[in-house]
Amino acid sequence: MRKLFFTAAAVALALSAAGMAQAQSNLPANVKVTGGALTDAAGKALYTYDNDTMKSMSHCVGQCARSWPPLEAPANAQASGDWTIVMREDGKRQWAYKDKPLYYFVRDVAGQPPKGGSVESWQLAKP
Repeated sequence: MRKLFFTAAAVALALSAAGMAQAQSNLPANVKVTGGALTDAAGKALYTYDNDTMKSMSHCVGQCARSWPPLEAPANAQASGDWTIVMREDGKRQWAYKDKPLYYFVRDVAGQPPKGGSVESWQLAKP
């Protein structure tokens, strides 16, 4: 029984690691995984917005986008796997992970604990 438990735990751990490796292998050039969350290359946290309920569409515009700037996708960026590109109202391109657009929080500082995760409707993006 004990051997079965450890075998099941090892399989679950391997599947979890494989999923994380798959997410990391398709990361855009300006994104990395830091402490189990998605960040930009400098380590600044990325977030998803609970109100982004329509597939690959951003509902954070105007004042919202000034407080929660989108993670812009360069003109030559191409979607791959779970990583897609959202066309914003202003014509800019934004990265999305699993159909959820990604954002920064203006009060966050790279290398310091994220502050935006404590704001209602905003979640740290995780692979």
